[in-house]
Amino acid sequence: MRTGTAPVGAVFDRGDTQNTAPYFGIKGLVLAFLIAVVLCWPMLIAGGPLIFFDTYAYFERGQKLVELVIGPVGAVADPAAGTQEGGNGLQGLRIRSLPYSLYVYLTASSPIGLYLTCILQGTAVLWASFSLLPKLDRSALRAIGSGAIVIGLLSGLPWFVSYAMPDILGAIVAIYYICLLTRIDHLSPKQSAVLALLTTGAILAHYGNLPLAGALALAVLAWRTWRGSLRMATVALALAPVLVAISFNLALGALATNETSAAPNRLPILLARSLEDGPARWYLEDACETRDYAMCELFEDMPQDITAFLWAEEGYRTASDAQVDAIRAEENEILIEAFMRYPVEQTRALLGNAVLQTVKVGTDDMWPVDPPSAALSPKSLAPIDDEAAKPFGMKAFDAIVPITTLFAAAILVLAAASGRIDRSWQWAGALLIAALMVNAVIFGGLSAPVDRYQGRIAWLVPAFLALIIGLRQDRTTPTTLD
Repeated sequence: MRTGTAPVGAVFDRGDTQNTAPYFGIKGLVLAFLIAVVLCWPMLIAGGPLIFFDTYAYFERGQKLVELVIGPVGAVADPAAGTQEGGNGLQGLRIRSLPYSLYVYLTASSPIGLYLTCILQGTAVLWASFSLLPKLDRSALRAIGSGAIVIGLLSGLPWFVSYAMPDILGAIVAIYYICLLTRIDHLSPKQSAVLALLTTGAILAHYGNLPLAGALALAVLAWRTWRGSLRMATVALALAPVLVAISFNLALGALATNETSAAPNRLPILLARSLEDGPARWYLEDACETRDYAMCELFEDMPQDITAFLWAEEGYRTASDAQVDAIRAEENEILIEAFMRYPVEQTRALLGNAVLQTVKVGTDDMWPVDPPSAALSPKSLAPIDDEAAKPFGMKAFDAIVPITTLFAAAILVLAAASGRIDRSWQWAGALLIAALMVNAVIFGGLSAPVDRYQGRIAWLVPAFLALIIGLRQDRTTPTTLD
C-alpha cells in the first residue's frame, strides 16, 4: 500500500519519481491537446464543429460583454438561435453563463473559429483526467492506450469534444472529486491548485455544474471523515471551487441585476419543467383568477411545454425586463405552491425524468452547421435542425454510444462483484455512479431529459473501465492508493 503525501517540493512537470501524477504536467498538457485534435474526427462526418441553438447565443452574449468593456467590435446578425433581447448593460445578457459566453466569443473569433472552442475545452478535460494516472509501466500504458482507442472511436467522448457547448466541461467536476477521493494526496501542491482552478472554470461554465460540484464535495468530505483521513487541506480543496464559483456569481449578479444570486440572469428552467410536467401549469390556471402573477400577465393560456414557454416567439422571449425579473422572483413561490397542491404528481415527474435521463447518453441534440462552411464564422451559425438531414454516421452513433456505455458499466459491475477492482477504486467507481445519478436529477429531473445532459459525463464509464484494466496490468505501482 502506498501512503504519505507528495512533498512540498514535488516536481510538477518532469515526471520525477516523487511525483505520482507524472502525466498531469506540461508534457501532459501538450499530449492532451494533440489527443483532443484527433478526437475531433466527428467533425469530418458533420462537416465542421457540432452546435446547438445556444451556441450562437453564447457567442452573441460574449460579444456584447466585450462591447460593454471596450466598445463595439462589429455588427452581429441575429439568426434567431433561441436568444432573448432586451435590457441594457449586463442585465440584458440573459444567458446561463457569462464566463463561458466570453470564452466562446474569444475562441470562436480566432482564425479557426469554433474548432478552437472545441479543441481547447476538450484539452482541459483530457488533461484533468491525467491527474488520475500514477506512474505506470509499459504494459499498463499499452492497456490504457488500447482502451483509449476504443473510447475515442465508440464512446460519446469524441462527439462532446467536437461539440461547441459547455457540456463536456461537466466531466472535469466529476474527475476532480474522484481525484480528491483517492488521488489528491499524491499530487503536488501546484498540481492540486491547477486542478482546482480547472474545476472552478468548469463550474462557472454552466449553472448546473454548481449543484453537481456541491453534492460531490459533500460526498467526498463525508467519506474522508468516515475513513478518518479528513484534513483541512482536503476540506479546502473540496469547497474552494464551489465557494469561488458562488462568490463570482454573487458579485456578477449584484453588478448585472442588483440582486444577490448564485445564478445571475438565469432562465426560469425549474418553472418551465414544472409547467411541462403539469403541477405549475395546473396551479397557475387556478391562481391567475386571484393572484397577480407576472406569468398571468404574460400568458393568457399557460404554456404546455418548455419550448412554448422559453423559446416560442410569443413566449418568455417577448417579456419586458420588468416581467422577466418578476417571473424569476415569483418562480420559487409558484413551485412551492404547486408542490403543496400536487406533491405526488410533481415527485413522480421529477423521479421519472431523472431515471429516463440516466440512460439517455446518445448524440441527439448535436447538430451540424448549416451550411458547413459557416463553421468558421459563428456570426452566421444555424443548426440544420432536421434529424433526417443528419449524416448517416451521426445517426449510427446515436445507437453505438449507449451500447458502449452500458457494456462498460456491465463489465465494471461484474468486476467489482468478483473482487477484481481494488477497494480504493471501488469507492471511486461509487462516486462516479453518484455523479451520474446527481447529474440525472439536476439536468433530467429539474430541466429536461436529453442526451447531451447525461452523455457529457457518461463517457467516463468506459474511461474508468480502461483505467482499471490498465492499473491491473501495471507491475510497478500497487493499485491501492488510499
